[in-house]
Amino acid sequence: MAGLLRRTLPRFSLTLTVLLSCSCPVLGKKKLYIGALFPMSGGWPGGQACLPAAQMALDLVNSRTDILPDYELELIHYDSMCDPGEATKLLYDLLYTEPIKIVLMPGCSSVSTLVAEAARMWNLIVLSYGSSSPALSNRQRFPTFFRTHPSATLHNPTRVQLFQKWKWTKIATIQQTTEVFTSTLDDLEERVKEAGIEISVRQSFLSDPAVAVKNLKRQDARIIVGLFYETEARKVFCEVYKEKLYGKKYVWFLIGWYADNWFKIKDPSINCTVEQMTEAVEGHVTTEIVMLNPETVRGASNLTSQEFIAQLMSKLGGKNPEETGGFQEAPLAYDAVWALALALNKTVGPLKAKGHRLEDFNYNNRDITAEIYRAMNTSSFEGVSGHVVFDAQGSRMAWTLIEQLQGGSYKKIGYYDSTKGNLSWYGNDKWIGEAYSSSSPPSFSLSLSLLLLLPAVLLQLHPLPL
Repeated sequence: MAGLLRRTLPRFSLTLTVLLSCSCPVLGKKKLYIGALFPMSGGWPGGQACLPAAQMALDLVNSRTDILPDYELELIHYDSMCDPGEATKLLYDLLYTEPIKIVLMPGCSSVSTLVAEAARMWNLIVLSYGSSSPALSNRQRFPTFFRTHPSATLHNPTRVQLFQKWKWTKIATIQQTTEVFTSTLDDLEERVKEAGIEISVRQSFLSDPAVAVKNLKRQDARIIVGLFYETEARKVFCEVYKEKLYGKKYVWFLIGWYADNWFKIKDPSINCTVEQMTEAVEGHVTTEIVMLNPETVRGASNLTSQEFIAQLMSKLGGKNPEETGGFQEAPLAYDAVWALALALNKTVGPLKAKGHRLEDFNYNNRDITAEIYRAMNTSSFEGVSGHVVFDAQGSRMAWTLIEQLQGGSYKKIGYYDSTKGNLSWYGNDKWIGEAYSSSSPPSFSLSLSLLLLLPAVLLQLHPLPL
């Protein structure tokens, strides 16, 4: 197992694992344990908001008489500090210390990878709510892995839809050479090829994007797709300003997970002014996975998304969301607990028919694990983050929000539902031109360079786990 635990991925995540144990009855109920490692500190302290959200869900589930009426869910959690080394020690403790559990190594996709690979040897189901690395969709490597956070590749169907809407037939790409971005780009290449769209320019860099940006300019790339973190995004757009690779002849697509003022943040690694950066980024389009249900609906928990946020704010004791790690992922943590509770509830009948009970679970009982897997695999309910359903790889399907930076502020211009292929368009997109008003996008021959700029600030204030 040590070899497995040393393998890491670059992206941050929170992984929730289920742990089940025969325990002394509490008020006539048997306990089922959920084991988790929430990163309360470190590079991405996502547990600061995700742990309270998970506890909120547990409290509500335990108060219900129609869900697991004979059981009580209990959370066993530790601070992994989003550190794979620390998480390895905690995983060992969780596996070898009573009660029996399913483990979660939260905070990073690297941690999710460790847990998910180890889990197959312990017959454990792994449920993550902050992991978006495309590599985790590999069912051969991670046969019992599920996540309420969609894979980063979920952006790609939206991008292809927009390319087709605006009749762009050529694109270019620029990426930071990290596994998560490479996986996302590989998926994009397959999708655009199927759509008859050509990637005519490909550029990559380790830490300094200067040469890559110069090559985009030299090869006449007009719209730019990149895969890298927010810190690198500032470096890229400083070079973009210097190369004049912006304006009415260009369209940039960026990931929408950055802080709204990411291009205004003082960064000693670049020598561009805020005014120059603001000029360079104007008009770009972003895609962002919807993590909070935009509709006023009451789902499994009987809470609307806004009621959930109000209760979470109360539980946080007035802390500023901007200074609370994992606040934007909190709905995913909340819905992860509900997905688990509903799945466990669904297994009670089938297990009883086979002469099993949930409290009989142990690390050698494949039958109970198989029932939990089947129940998770068929999950379908309305959560505070939207409709919760998993694809064949155990990844969450969700809507994508499309925004555009107009006059220095992000404006919603549409939504895309990849499960149904529906594009909801507001018609308020604006394109840089003589009047810079609502009009058609650039109609000249575009070599689209999509810039998938994944936010490094997510490793600080709102690190979006990769």
